Amino acid sequence: MLCVTLSLTNTFPATATEQTVNQLVASLNDHPDAVGGEVAGFKAIGQRQVQGCLWSADEAVGFILSAARSAIWGVHLGLLSASKNVDVEGDSELGRVLEQASISGPRALRAPGGVNVELLRHGNLVGPKQAPEVGPVESTLQLLCAIERRRSDEGQEAGLMINAGQSQSKAAQLLGVSQQAVSSRLQAGYWYESRKVAYWLAVQIEQLIEG
Repeated sequence: MLCVTLSLTNTFPATATEQTVNQLVASLNDHPDAVGGEVAGFKAIGQRQVQGCLWSADEAVGFILSAARSAIWGVHLGLLSASKNVDVEGDSELGRVLEQASISGPRALRAPGGVNVELLRHGNLVGPKQAPEVGPVESTLQLLCAIERRRSDEGQEAGLMINAGQSQSKAAQLLGVSQQAVSSRLQAGYWYESRKVAYWLAVQIEQLIEG
């Protein structure tokens, strides 16, 4: 199981926090397909955090990249070995771990790419210093998030069309630009490379939580 804790950046206006947090929670819980997979109880934690669980590493990576692109959230990812039958709301041990994640969450705001990763070990969430196997996962996710934040809107739009099954020529037609322009946008945003790395990362995460 993957626990995702999102913390609003310190520069985000206090007057808009409640609405932003509530909108995200409502979107995730009313429309779980918004993150592409099964979710468990996303909810507001305090005034500036949202927390919940995902079962699929592939969907968790995609969700984190989307949050990173918004540039208003820091993301803490907690890697937990847990059955899908676990009661997210009623399990006291899990509740203690989620509380740890909430406390650790704001550190992601100062981390590269706005994300950090911890692994549950002996009842506590630990980072790369205590669990070296987390290091490659964290650094790769940080790199992907940094790329995501720097990609242009035009590059993102072209990439999403390619992901949806469109060819570069069809995407160019829909965007009203040349195929060369679409190709340049994809290359500038490292679209194909980042998708391959994201797939590799999801596999590594699955191996960690299964191990």
